[in-house]
Amino acid sequence: MSIKYFKNRSQSFHFSLTPRQLLKMPGYDRFVTLVDELRVCISSMERKLDRRLPTLPNGEEKKRIIRELEGELEESQRLLREMQLEADADLQVPSSYRQQLTTQIKDFRAQVEQLRVRVTKVKAEDQNRGTLSDGRSVNQNPFFDPQETANRSRLLQGRAVLERTSDSLGRSLAIASETERVGGETVGELHHQRESLEHTRARLEETNQDLSKSRGIIRSMGRRVVTNKLFLMIIILLEVGILGGVVYYKYFSK
Repeated sequence: MSIKYFKNRSQSFHFSLTPRQLLKMPGYDRFVTLVDELRVCISSMERKLDRRLPTLPNGEEKKRIIRELEGELEESQRLLREMQLEADADLQVPSSYRQQLTTQIKDFRAQVEQLRVRVTKVKAEDQNRGTLSDGRSVNQNPFFDPQETANRSRLLQGRAVLERTSDSLGRSLAIASETERVGGETVGELHHQRESLEHTRARLEETNQDLSKSRGIIRSMGRRVVTNKLFLMIIILLEVGILGGVVYYKYFSK
């Protein structure tokens, strides 16, 4: 990923470290991903508490929204635990970096706790209204079946669990898709590097062959030089012998 990506992502953390330093921090990209997921959960809960629930009458739709809020609270707690694990994962990071991550986690934990209190209050109010309504319905309806109501409640709870599981699977699939894309880019880069290495290897082999040819030529030239020196020495010896014979014949033969 580019420096610009980390720079934009790190601005929301108010870190004193530079983007280039953050790139070297272990687990930083994973921590930012967890923060993004947590912010989505917090935004979804705030939207449901502030906008959807006040407009809904008492009924199954409101109960379903409350169950969704409870599931999102559980998901938020899980994300906070993973963020804490990422912050504590490497003991070699600077203490200032760890302190910044810990402060960020505390802020998010406080937001989640406030939302949990609000959800608990809304749930309690809804249960109180439901108890009063059920009491009136039981008194007014002689055909009221408690077993059917319990089965219906379990069915709705199972549906809420399935919806939370579906949301979790959707996020997991998105993360897996991103991981697959990054893996594909990495494989492409490795393939390109392999081609470059093979090309370099071919050039080295050609250079080695040229060097072998050059060594052969140099050895051949060396042999020729030695041969020429021998011929030259023989010629010099012959000339010296001839010169000595001429001098002997001219001055000492009489």
